[in-house]
Amino acid sequence: MPDATGVHNSLESRPRATDGTYNSLWDTWLIPRVDGQFSGTTDEIIQWAACKWGLSDNLIRSVAVRESTWFQGLHYTDGQCYWNRGCGDAISSADSSTQVFCDGLATFGHDYQTDANSTAGPYPWSTPKQGMCPKTFSILGEMAWWSPTWGYNYAGNQDGTFPFSRDSTAFAADFYGSQIRGCYNGYQWELGSAYKSAPNDLWGCVGAWYSGSWHDSAGDAYAGRVQTELSNHTWLQSSFGPNTGQYQCDAVKGCPK
Repeated sequence: MPDATGVHNSLESRPRATDGTYNSLWDTWLIPRVDGQFSGTTDEIIQWAACKWGLSDNLIRSVAVRESTWFQGLHYTDGQCYWNRGCGDAISSADSSTQVFCDGLATFGHDYQTDANSTAGPYPWSTPKQGMCPKTFSILGEMAWWSPTWGYNYAGNQDGTFPFSRDSTAFAADFYGSQIRGCYNGYQWELGSAYKSAPNDLWGCVGAWYSGSWHDSAGDAYAGRVQTELSNHTWLQSSFGPNTGQYQCDAVKGCPK
């Protein structure tokens, strides 16, 4: 369970919209409610976040299946992530801004720029490289990276989430719940005119979490995949257990934990 003051201070430091691109309630009411103050099993945490934000617990379970197969932060003893099991999307190309970002991550216990490829859970790149590191973390795939070129007039920018998103399942679930609630409530004006006319569209919000756009093809396809997990109740299937090939041990690094 993370330090609540640390969470609030980190999220408070996010760049705020000053040009009316999203509802100010996002900054003044929604984000200040995020604190990650719960402890329990993974499923109890999911239930808590669902209750706090007025969402379906099975929705959050289904998203967790897609994003991480319920692994908050599977990693080897040296700190390297087991890819797509807590670390997700990666920086695709290095430049001076990704160098600053990756150097910043390195101050929180592990320098991902030094990670070599592994035989199990391999990184998208084959050799260590400066300015290359994960950009999403947690059981629900929260993005710690925000390119300076994108500007800050987006309610959905996820600055301030690291290292809480990596280290705390409760924070990850709490933050995810806040984002879907804010979108559903109609606060995320930057998603466009179609969103403004009909914001209370849950699956549109689930898709926007993935793509950053309102009902684009990528977001709708993602929402469809989440709906499949929801329909199948994948997390209740015997094939979903941790000892059914969900991860393997590496010849050099050993078994992740």
